[in-house]
Amino acid sequence: MLDMPASAASPQLAFEGKTVLVADDDPVIREYLSARCKEAGLRVETATDGLRALLQASKLEPDLLILDLHLPDVEGFRVCERLTDAKFQPLPVVILTADSGEATKQRCKELGATYVQKGGQLWDELEPIMQRIFAAADVSDAQIDKKAEAARPNVLLVDDDAIVLKELTSRLQKSGLDVVTASSGIQGFWLALKIKPDAIVTDYYMAGGDGHYLLSRIKSTPATKGIPVIVCTGKITDARDRAPVERELLGRGQAADFLTKPVSVEQLLNSLRRHAGIAV
Repeated sequence: MLDMPASAASPQLAFEGKTVLVADDDPVIREYLSARCKEAGLRVETATDGLRALLQASKLEPDLLILDLHLPDVEGFRVCERLTDAKFQPLPVVILTADSGEATKQRCKELGATYVQKGGQLWDELEPIMQRIFAAADVSDAQIDKKAEAARPNVLLVDDDAIVLKELTSRLQKSGLDVVTASSGIQGFWLALKIKPDAIVTDYYMAGGDGHYLLSRIKSTPATKGIPVIVCTGKITDARDRAPVERELLGRGQAADFLTKPVSVEQLLNSLRRHAGIAV
């Protein structure tokens, strides 16, 4: 049983001006989510299957897609895979499913989608996730405005560790660079399209769209494929594990450089000088 809206009007959330596409073949869930989203101040569009979800995503360019995993024609994971095509704008996706298996959760992570388990408290779990997604988009807009005013070389930092972002941002700014940040591969790609940074420095293993997703989108999109991408990661501790990842990234020409954390500022600046031609 889903928790239905209270009769009293709930406080308006900071969702005004945002559009959500709800794709679910279950009319009860579709109508329930539509009602809750509208109550929160969101514009809502709906789709009953995967093909319609893709068509609506292309036509409307919504701010968020809430996607049922088990759709009757094109299942949810396949929709996510198709959304990585360069013809689609970057789109945050929340996957809804009753499946609680680790394989499903891992596949969501690989595709840069947020996993939400269907249940009686669906909105209680979904609402704060939506708030975080929209807050990140608003921060991105503010950074774009700031970047437009800057004349210094611009670097896009992508990492899901807030501490790493804060420390690197401070140090790079002190070195004379303008810095824009993102906390996921999806947000990073969206920002790269908007601001065309001089270089991208990204973590490789992240929730919400990892470095592989970001690299593939950057290098398959004409508007961004020329941007040098420097990959950093702290998850590889054995040299034998590093070698195949390094071959994959550097051998295919996706990454300009591959650095292992902890990365010193001087290491990063040297890489930016060498691969992005940034004079710092």
